Amino acid sequence: MRKSGRNHMKITAQTEAVSSPPEEKWHWSQQWRQNTFRAGQKLKADWKKDLHNLGAGRKSRKPPTPFVGMKPHGKCQINSMTCIFTGLLLEDMIERGEMKLDDPVAKYLPGTVKMPTHNGKEIILRHLLTETTGFPFMTENLEYFEPKRADNPFADFTVEEMYAFVSGYQLTCDPGLVHQHGSVDMGLLAQAIALKAGTNYESLLAERICRPLKMDSTQGTLTPELKSRLAAPHADRFGYAMPPMEMGALTPLCGLSSTANDLLKFVSANLGLTPSSLPPLMEKYLAHFPASPDREKGIIHFGGGNPFVSHYTTFDKTRRRGVVVLASSGNGLYRASSIGRYLLESEWQSDRRPKATNLSSQVYGLYAGQYQRSPDFALGVFSMRQYFLSAPKAAIYIPAGFGLAVLLVLLRRAGSFRMRWILLGCVLLAGGALAALTPLVWSRVFCAHYQPRIGIRSEGDRLFIQATAIGLWPIEDWDHAPAGAHSIDELWPPLPLELLPQSETRFFERLSGTPLTFTRDNRGQVTGLTMYDQGKAFSYEKISDQPPKLPEPPKRPVGIKLDTRLLDACVGHYEQAPCATFPAGVKATIWREGDQLIWRSSGRNAPKGAIEIYPESETNFFDKFDGTMTFVKNDKGEVTAVIFQHEEHPDIHAKKNQE
Repeated sequence: MRKSGRNHMKITAQTEAVSSPPEEKWHWSQQWRQNTFRAGQKLKADWKKDLHNLGAGRKSRKPPTPFVGMKPHGKCQINSMTCIFTGLLLEDMIERGEMKLDDPVAKYLPGTVKMPTHNGKEIILRHLLTETTGFPFMTENLEYFEPKRADNPFADFTVEEMYAFVSGYQLTCDPGLVHQHGSVDMGLLAQAIALKAGTNYESLLAERICRPLKMDSTQGTLTPELKSRLAAPHADRFGYAMPPMEMGALTPLCGLSSTANDLLKFVSANLGLTPSSLPPLMEKYLAHFPASPDREKGIIHFGGGNPFVSHYTTFDKTRRRGVVVLASSGNGLYRASSIGRYLLESEWQSDRRPKATNLSSQVYGLYAGQYQRSPDFALGVFSMRQYFLSAPKAAIYIPAGFGLAVLLVLLRRAGSFRMRWILLGCVLLAGGALAALTPLVWSRVFCAHYQPRIGIRSEGDRLFIQATAIGLWPIEDWDHAPAGAHSIDELWPPLPLELLPQSETRFFERLSGTPLTFTRDNRGQVTGLTMYDQGKAFSYEKISDQPPKLPEPPKRPVGIKLDTRLLDACVGHYEQAPCATFPAGVKATIWREGDQLIWRSSGRNAPKGAIEIYPESETNFFDKFDGTMTFVKNDKGEVTAVIFQHEEHPDIHAKKNQE
């Protein structure tokens, strides 16, 4: 980092993979769409100059990809990081002596609100702060009210409806036992704080946190001017722009929007680069949550996302640096945390990175291909450790107990004391051999099954490396791993990164300075590479000279214009009978407004709220929320049923009512 009397941060902001060639743009934008922030800041918004600095050290005839997206003052929803601000408000109230952490929540809410108890235990402010009240995930609130829009279901969720839900809910466990992020806890906490302070949540947030830090673009309620700066969220599957997700009474949970510049002011205050009373409050807030290895090293992470946007903020108090990533696309392997963590560990100053030289394009072509992680002892130990930490205890204790029982039987049958010592010695020798061989075998099985690979492509006089492993997630970011992922000790970010040469065999990644060394055989053929990261070496074997193909762009459904007669054939009421997935069944209504069909469904576990549907053909429709509908017709051409499919919901097979 740059030093001039005191430490400063450095800001960068851009929208696509740094200096990615045009062929890669669609692949980047498929996941990150059009707007991504990357930041680590000095507190002046000279973002064009800083973006140029990020590209320093690159010796290529092609210029970096131009900036085409939002600038650092563009707004994006920050989702679950909103909880941090809500929690800091409570810490501020406690610091002022206005509230106490172990006060019953009912003390601060209207008398008409009946806070549930379990086994006589009350819900206290501490439970709201740590989200351990026992209330369910917020989507279960949809069972208690009917949203107007399916693509913005909580926009009309009022405080009164939240109170009604809380008053009628029966806890299934004692408060303080089960953590559930995404419940009504933060909404209730904000109400309790605001009522005690005699104001509303957003006014108090501005007064006590945002205004002192000059975070003037961090709000929940957006003015027309702020809305014009808001990045449009994008559905993950079809990529259509979506309306901003408004959260109503749950705004204190995940409803704030901010900018890269504002969040970097927040980071700066936490690092002590900007005078503020925030760091002591943050320390008290974090103390309520279990410690983590990163926190013990002074690294703090905040992040979150939904199917349309994702966000990640991280800072290192030891090195006094921070990163903010905002992306207008949804969750998944390509989420903001992958880039954020990588940037935090990157070498930001070009004069501290290795110096690049020039090579002929023919040399670059030698390195193109696919590489797979080589089995080794360290990977075997890591994978064994992860297995034993996650495996059922019975899977460990039963074989161990069986082996011990066999040993005891053999010792009992040994005829003499000398034979028993010989037997024990043989067991120890065999155990030592197994201890050395088992990790190697385990790592081979791991590599064969999960295929941890990277691909390298040459584009003229440029070389790009990218992780291509499917279903793997780095252990250091395991808190953000999607369902079904498997941990690995090291994984490159899943986006194209440029390699620059120091010599014909030694390269480094342009942004981070991470060194790589390629190996060749006696004929000059490239056989593998070794990457060095945080003092560790990771070897990869070249398995193909053909670089991995970029996946084909997803087929985006395109609406067509249908005659209103064909649209009217789909209009009507539909029902699915009760089943295990939908205990109360599903009722759906389709109606037409002009040339537009609109769908609304209701029922437990069914998506709720109205949404426009668009025809691809006479029978196939889609919505911009990533849902598809197939209408079933009989021999007479009459619509008799509809099948609704969405990745976030079970399929609905509803028959049309004969009216």
